[in-house]
Amino acid sequence: MIDADITPRLSDYSKMSNEKVLFLLNRGTGVSPYSHQFMPEEIDPQILSGFISAITSFMDEASGPEKTHLQTVNSSDASFLLVGGDWIIGVLSVSRETNEARSKLRRVVREFEEQFAVLKNADGFEFSMFKDFDRFVMDLFLSDRISERTLILKGWDWPKFCRSFDVPSDSIGVNRLLNQAEDKQSVKEVAQAQGLSLDEAINLVSIAFWKNALYLNYVPSDNDIIALSEGSSTILFRKENPLELSPGTVRILGSLDGRRPLSSSLKMLDSKVVERVLLELGSLVNRGYLQNISLERRLVLVNECILSQLFQVCTQAMGVGKATKSLYAAIESRIESNPWTSRIRLVEGSIGHSAIDASMTPADLEDLSAAMELLIKDLEKELGRVTGQDNAKSMLLSVKKRCRESWRPYIGSAFF
Repeated sequence: MIDADITPRLSDYSKMSNEKVLFLLNRGTGVSPYSHQFMPEEIDPQILSGFISAITSFMDEASGPEKTHLQTVNSSDASFLLVGGDWIIGVLSVSRETNEARSKLRRVVREFEEQFAVLKNADGFEFSMFKDFDRFVMDLFLSDRISERTLILKGWDWPKFCRSFDVPSDSIGVNRLLNQAEDKQSVKEVAQAQGLSLDEAINLVSIAFWKNALYLNYVPSDNDIIALSEGSSTILFRKENPLELSPGTVRILGSLDGRRPLSSSLKMLDSKVVERVLLELGSLVNRGYLQNISLERRLVLVNECILSQLFQVCTQAMGVGKATKSLYAAIESRIESNPWTSRIRLVEGSIGHSAIDASMTPADLEDLSAAMELLIKDLEKELGRVTGQDNAKSMLLSVKKRCRESWRPYIGSAFF
């Protein structure tokens, strides 16, 4: 069990989630068919007031293309991320704005509109119909937020929240887990002590957190890919060190590029300080200063790998000069219809990093991925002229398989 000064005190547990409240609103009726509160504390009246004001403003102003345009409304206590679908407006209250949170909110809105299209014009519904959808939202927000290292933080009143489970087996499992677990034990330690598989422990911990029966101090795994959140560098690298970060943590923060797994950065540290650094990094993720990279950014990295390796295949089949000419010709032909192709570059005879920056929204990253897919098709066609279309198709399939397998440990099998 980890026992460090950095683990939060009981009074600080309410700060252990960047996400505060999720609402879905029917833009036609103004009714909220689904909501989830990430922390058990009551919503501050000022936050609620800001929320209502933000929604009213958005619904009054949004029209045409603006219906699906992502917006952020800031209040004194929180930021409200707003995503407009066809008939649902998704709102997520967070302490700090992150692309990770935006990405997840977009997926929630899309999934709800797809699953519950019949409710578009309905003025009533049964809340029980959202049981499976609630599980989808839970998995979406927690799948990359609970590792075997994550610490369980038991609030003093946890037993009262264990009465709200819909499934008796969940209630029994969570009650047993929490009764036997010690405060600030890791998920792995809980699993080992109680004879559970790691997946079973993660599932029960996820359910307990979702029902507000416990808090979580996220501790990243070696395979997690972490990036700075938008605007957080000003605080994280301030010489006064307002967050009281250890030198090892600051060193890791300086190495994060949102492309490499955390393990590649941890190698530079003395093993004696790694535990503390991981705790501090997890705390920064919990509070929104850091973020796990979004689904859209993960897709960019995989497509970047495919494009790069396919380009190498082309250089072997047709020579560097012709392959380079083919790539630039493809970019030039696509720029007018898809300007994002201009962000894809050659570095030292290979595809370099596409130009990703912090200002890019999840929608921007989707467009960048689409641009890469167009260039992949163009290169496949050029390769086919040299090797035959069947051979080109086979080589591309091989490249895709290699890239997906190489990224699977860092992105997850569900992604594919």
